[in-house]
Amino acid sequence: MRYTQTCIVLCIAFLLNSSLQAAQGPVLSYVVEQAGKADIYWADTSGNVVRRIKTDVPQMSSLSWSPDGRFVAYQSNHEGPPNIYVLNIQNRVSQRLTNHEGRSLRPAWSPNGRWIAFVSDRDGAYLDVYRMDTDGSNLRRLTNRGNNWRPGWSPDSQWIAYSSFQDKRGALYIMTADGKGRKQLKLGVSTPSGGTWSPDGKQIAFAAGRELEDGVNIRVIDTDRDNPRKLTRVGQLALASHPAWSPDGEWIAYSKKKIVNLPPPGVRVAIAEIYSKCTIYIVKAKGGTGEPREIVNGLPLQPMPAWVPKTALPVSPSPEKQTTLWGRLKQTRK
Repeated sequence: MRYTQTCIVLCIAFLLNSSLQAAQGPVLSYVVEQAGKADIYWADTSGNVVRRIKTDVPQMSSLSWSPDGRFVAYQSNHEGPPNIYVLNIQNRVSQRLTNHEGRSLRPAWSPNGRWIAFVSDRDGAYLDVYRMDTDGSNLRRLTNRGNNWRPGWSPDSQWIAYSSFQDKRGALYIMTADGKGRKQLKLGVSTPSGGTWSPDGKQIAFAAGRELEDGVNIRVIDTDRDNPRKLTRVGQLALASHPAWSPDGEWIAYSKKKIVNLPPPGVRVAIAEIYSKCTIYIVKAKGGTGEPREIVNGLPLQPMPAWVPKTALPVSPSPEKQTTLWGRLKQTRK
């Protein structure tokens, strides 16, 4: 009888876990810093937290997952100027990949798993896009003109989208993984949002607009420079940025903040005094199918939402879920 009861319990656990995974769908990650240490949260498309990964890393931001989901690249300035690190999710051990007195920012892991792109001002006053192997070796500079920001890889790892500001004008560009064949896709990119590719490689989402007019909004353009369209309408004094396309192609996540204290011309104040705290939203990538959905609010600074690779989603419940699940099963058996 005891053997039968154990089998029933295990079967129920398997079924409940399967239903949790099936209902989870694409999972979004973001960082929350508490007591000087960063925690990585995973949330489903309804905003429900499905996992919390505690780390000993201070000042973590700009997550970018390895394709297998075993590692996450990030930036941190806890050892001086911002540098790029990689965290092993299993043992929570970090490895520092860059070590330079210049800033190294906004890592982007290539879908083929071979490279990490990032931006740095190590070779001058402006930010350029660089590429390195995932162990920090074979560093290569890919741009050498203007101020460049937030590289984003195409699904086949052959192209990189990025924002570039030249002669006081911002534009969205793409180039090959070797820094060649640069093409301008869209002018009027007023924020350093970079671009995020659709999973089929046919479209790129980016942020553009003017905060003092109708706001900075998330937009989509075909990679052949055709059919630009607006997905959000945040309104005056609001800024949507850092778009991220979900692995299933259904959603685009982004962060949003508002100007709450516009200083007089010529008066310089801290960024934190100008903008509100941030909220992460998701919106249907096809547009026209409902309002943006709030995932989490009250985040400081400007969070960069990052979708978790499907391969990273656990096959079995996390320890937190196992405890909850076992409690439910024991109540069922009473």
